[in-house]
Amino acid sequence: MGKMDWKNRSAYVFIKTREGKAHDVWQRFQNWESMIGTWIVTGEYDVIAWFDAQDWDTVHRCVAEIKNWDEVENTSSHMVYNGHKNDNWWWEKPAGTWLLIKENRLDEAPDKIRRWNWMTSGASIPGDWDYMAWVEGENWDDVWNHLLEVKTENWQTLTHVPIKSWWNQSWKDKWW
Repeated sequence: MGKMDWKNRSAYVFIKTREGKAHDVWQRFQNWESMIGTWIVTGEYDVIAWFDAQDWDTVHRCVAEIKNWDEVENTSSHMVYNGHKNDNWWWEKPAGTWLLIKENRLDEAPDKIRRWNWMTSGASIPGDWDYMAWVEGENWDDVWNHLLEVKTENWQTLTHVPIKSWWNQSWKDKWW
């Protein structure tokens, strides 16, 4: 397949659920054909969903549906402006986490991240954070060491560690 870039395609939705409803929301996304993956995570939000979206109208329709679910308290949506994926598939390594980055200078992360083969993908996203990346490893110590390496860049970072992950592995055949 090779490394690839994409632009204005796909979106991440961070979801705060009502108490005790994270698993229900996480599981509900696994029936969405356009879903790339979904995770129950640590932090301010309970679930992250990543889906195929070719435009803001698609994001708007999906988020409107999600917000109507009784289990959902609030959401934060992030359409990918520029994205990059290396040769790896996210589910190939036993450990991985989502990393949010606030850059010192806009667009400095993509060039650096492409050199780190342990970042399966990264995406420039609008909002409070500039960049979102999947950091993979053979084990959790490996992931933590990669995160420490990112810290040498003096970027502000926030990690959303998956408690439960689901990757739609059919994306291996239909990746853009």
